[in-house]
Amino acid sequence: MRYLFIILLLANVAFFVWAQRMSPQPQSNFKVVDDGVAKLSLTSEVEPAVVHSAGSDNNSALNANVQQMCFSAGPFDVEANVHAAKESMDPVVLKTHIRKITTTQEAGYWVYLPALASRAEALKQGRELAAAFVKDYYVVTSGDNENSISLGLYREPYNADNRIAELSQKGFDVKKEIRIEQWPEFWLDFSVTEAQLAGLPDLKDSYPDVSQNEVICKSN
Repeated sequence: MRYLFIILLLANVAFFVWAQRMSPQPQSNFKVVDDGVAKLSLTSEVEPAVVHSAGSDNNSALNANVQQMCFSAGPFDVEANVHAAKESMDPVVLKTHIRKITTTQEAGYWVYLPALASRAEALKQGRELAAAFVKDYYVVTSGDNENSISLGLYREPYNADNRIAELSQKGFDVKKEIRIEQWPEFWLDFSVTEAQLAGLPDLKDSYPDVSQNEVICKSN
């Protein structure tokens, strides 16, 4: 009888353990924050575009509040010189910019006989000039003016006109053409604040032919 009681007791314990394992565990709902409290966001979780936009707006506002003075220095005939000047100015100014322009100038006056149909005709014309005691001429043998005859390049217009008058009296129909020269010039534009103005280096110390003038600042 005693053994039967022990068996029944063990059976009840086993049933209780089995029932506990088979029953679903109660779920508890955990809240990160209490109701009504805004969720905390880490900086790394914020969209990059938003962060950058805020910084850009701040920088724009800062630049808008800076009172600028603008200058232009030049002309520099050698490109290497304007780059060297830029490097010396970069640490002490707000910003710099190199500007290149092309300068055009009359280089003189060319007196000539227009191009003939062939090389043989040009040489024949040259012999006629020699027979008329005309000096300082040559037949152009190549290029855009091939088979023309050059009679001189003159800096002053009155010298060219005297040459034309001399040859016209000898029966030659000569022409005059203005010769144009083009070459590049380089300018260094830069802007500074009033506080930076006192620390500007004098570019004329290194480049005596360069002038430096204040100009109107261009809006970005």
